[in-house]
Amino acid sequence: MKTISMFVLIFAAAASAVTSHPRWALHSYSGKRDFYIDQPSCHPLNYFSSDPKRFDYGEDLLVKQPADLKDKVESQRVGRIAGYTVYEIVYNINDGDLVIKMILVERKDGEFCEIFQQQFDAVNVIVEPPYFVNVNSETTLATSDRVTGTGAFLIEEYWTFDKDGPIPLDASAKINEITQRLLPPGRTIMNGSAFNIETLRYSTPVWQAGDAHCCPSGGSVRIQFALKDHRLTVTSQSLDPK
Repeated sequence: MKTISMFVLIFAAAASAVTSHPRWALHSYSGKRDFYIDQPSCHPLNYFSSDPKRFDYGEDLLVKQPADLKDKVESQRVGRIAGYTVYEIVYNINDGDLVIKMILVERKDGEFCEIFQQQFDAVNVIVEPPYFVNVNSETTLATSDRVTGTGAFLIEEYWTFDKDGPIPLDASAKINEITQRLLPPGRTIMNGSAFNIETLRYSTPVWQAGDAHCCPSGGSVRIQFALKDHRLTVTSQSLDPK
């Protein structure tokens, strides 16, 4: 339950993050924070891949000395979307003490901007490569990494693209805003993995106070989204009885 609680707090904090951010802003997750850095971080590709120690590991490795850190870095080209090339950079520090995953998009020839970063240990989050998914005939960039434990949580984010670059859909934050409004006191959501990017549908059971994890009895939340001008819009939302 400790892992589940931690990610419930992270995603709840994300609800306040549905605000207007500049194009090319960096969305960053860690075990303690979920935030945006509005100033774009754009550099040649080798800036991100050649020297991991240039990055601030923050509080995640606070007790470690620089001499104790052993870094491994892997870089892979994910592909092209709307004319933009996408790369993934993954640092593995001390064999899983900390894994940093970055998603980069080439804004112009030789200049890559970091649009996503997550920092977790390998025990808590299973890192998978970003991928492309077709949503209503529109290609979308996706990242979806499984959180270990019984809650089926994901660290997930999605981007559509137009001629000016990536547009974050902020699906998790939008879902949190809606569910917080729909749920009455005493009811909660204890599981993740409820959003289907291909159908743009969110559906999850709801737990009442005293419910065991196996047996939610508080009905279900259903949200249907649509894509309009490359952004998520809500077409329906409900809290249905069991």
